[in-house]
Amino acid sequence: MAIIKSAWELALEKTEGLTIDSEKIKADLTIKEGRQLAAAFLNDIDMTKEATIKRYNTYSGDKKLLVKEGMALTLLSNLTLPRNALFRETFGKVLDLGLIIADSNEQITQILGQLEGFFTQYLENQDDLIDRLKAQFEPHLRQKEAQLRAQYGPNFTLRAEQDAEFMKILDQQLAKLDEQYTQILSQAKDQIKELLSLS
Repeated sequence: MAIIKSAWELALEKTEGLTIDSEKIKADLTIKEGRQLAAAFLNDIDMTKEATIKRYNTYSGDKKLLVKEGMALTLLSNLTLPRNALFRETFGKVLDLGLIIADSNEQITQILGQLEGFFTQYLENQDDLIDRLKAQFEPHLRQKEAQLRAQYGPNFTLRAEQDAEFMKILDQQLAKLDEQYTQILSQAKDQIKELLSLS
């Protein structure tokens, strides 16, 4: 008759060959410190660029490279397509974070400088797309509005945003625009990763 093993014994068997890589754990913790430093700079209005640079410069050697990697990961995760023009209020800090970790790398500085214009262009193209679709959809919308006025009275007005058909088409077109811009943004992020020697 076979012996039934306890869950504890099974767990011990599975973990027998595992070894703890203390260097990997230390590296991960240092990367986390870099992420936290970058997040504090981006989110705390009292955290200045100078204070962040001062704290960043307290690290040296391999540890500084790991902190830089953590800061870069936070920078890259904050480079996303904006939802509205308010992105400019926080984008300055994102740029400053990039400049801190760029270590005078002109290419990184140039890419980051171009991103603000890229994001502005994205929002403008988004607005243009909405305006063009509304103009194209206007005759169809007025026809629907006339039918609904016959049913609900002469004061009934129909806006494009209230029409399910319009919103479906708009969502599809905006998704295509997002996809195009996301591809370009991904390429820019990949360039930054490469220039910072991140994997």
